[in-house]
Amino acid sequence: MRKKHLLFITWLLLLPWLVFPAPADYASRASNYDGKIFHNEHEFILLKDIPKDAPVWALSDKEVIPENQLPLKTPDFTGETAGGELFFTWFGHSSLLLQMDGKNILFDPVFSKRSSPVQFAGPKRFTPPPCSISDLPEIDILIISHDHYDHLDKNAIKKMDSKVKKYVCPLGVEKRLKKFGVTEDKITNMAWWEEIRLEGIDIACTPARHFSGRSLSDRFETLWASWVLSDGKYRIFESGDSGWDDHFQRIGAKYGSFDLAFIEAGQYDIRWPAVHMKPEESFDAAKALGAEHVVPIHWGTFRLARHPWDDSVQRVVKAASGSGIKVITPYIGETVPFSKIQDHQNRWYESLR
Repeated sequence: MRKKHLLFITWLLLLPWLVFPAPADYASRASNYDGKIFHNEHEFILLKDIPKDAPVWALSDKEVIPENQLPLKTPDFTGETAGGELFFTWFGHSSLLLQMDGKNILFDPVFSKRSSPVQFAGPKRFTPPPCSISDLPEIDILIISHDHYDHLDKNAIKKMDSKVKKYVCPLGVEKRLKKFGVTEDKITNMAWWEEIRLEGIDIACTPARHFSGRSLSDRFETLWASWVLSDGKYRIFESGDSGWDDHFQRIGAKYGSFDLAFIEAGQYDIRWPAVHMKPEESFDAAKALGAEHVVPIHWGTFRLARHPWDDSVQRVVKAASGSGIKVITPYIGETVPFSKIQDHQNRWYESLR
C-alpha cells in the first residue's frame, strides 16, 4: 500500500513537468535571457500616447499607400552559381532569397495577403508577391529574424516546408516553427554571437534592438536577431528589424567589411523611435558595418507606420550621396547578379504616386 502511495505522490510531483515542460535552457547560451524573457542591450519604451496625427517629417510628398500596385519583375532562380556567383531577389518588405555558393537561402518569407494573425483584417499588401510559393526553388536554408507577423508567416511556412532542408532562427522561435508543423531535426536555434556552418555557409547570429511576440501576452519571450553570412567569397549582412545602437559597430569590427548589407529602412515612427531606424540611421548602420553596397528593405509592401510609402528609400539614397556606399534599389521580384549589382540603382519608385 505504501508503495502505491509513493508512486501516486511521485506522479503528482511529476505531473506539472509532464503537462508544462521545463523551459529550454536559454540562459546558459544567452546572457540577455533572465529565465522568462529576453532583453535588449539597451532597453527602450514604446510611446503609446503620441497622437496619430502628430506631424511626420518626410522627404517624399506621397501618401502612405501607393495609388496603384507597384511594378513587379518575374524572378529568375536559374542563375549559374557553379562559379561562386552571388544572386539575390527581393520579394518586398524583408522577404528575400540569397543564392550563394550554389545554395538557396531564404529570409523571412511572407507571402500572405495581410501581415496579421487573420487574413480578413490587418495591414494589406500594396501588391501581390512577385511569384508564388510553388515557383520557389528548393530552399537549403530558411532564416527567420524574429516572430512578428510581417517576418514569420505561418501560412507560408506550412506551404513551403516540404521544400526546405534546414531552418535557422533565434532562440525560442523554434517553438513557433514546431507548432506550424516543422520537425525539430530541421531546426537550428541560435543566441547572439553564436556561429555555425551549415550547407557550406558560415552563419553568425548577431544582435538587433527590437522585440518579439505574436500577442499581447508573449512579448519578449522569443529572441530577435540580425545575421552574418559568408561563403568564403562574399560576406553578407541582414539586419532583421532593429533600432539604431552600437551593435552595428561591434558587428562590423568582428566580421569585417561587408560586400552587401540588407538593412531595414522603413516603418519608423515617433511612437517607436528605438526599435526601427530612421533612414539616415539605416545609412549610419551601413557605414558602421563597412558595407560596400546596401539594399534598403522593410518597405514597399505593407503600411505599418505613418510615413509616405517611398520616404524611407528616398532618404537612404540622399543620406548616402557622396559617401561611396552604393544604394541598390531593385524592383520587387527582380533577380540581381552581384557581378552587375551597380546596374540596379534605378530609382523606379520616383515616377510613381
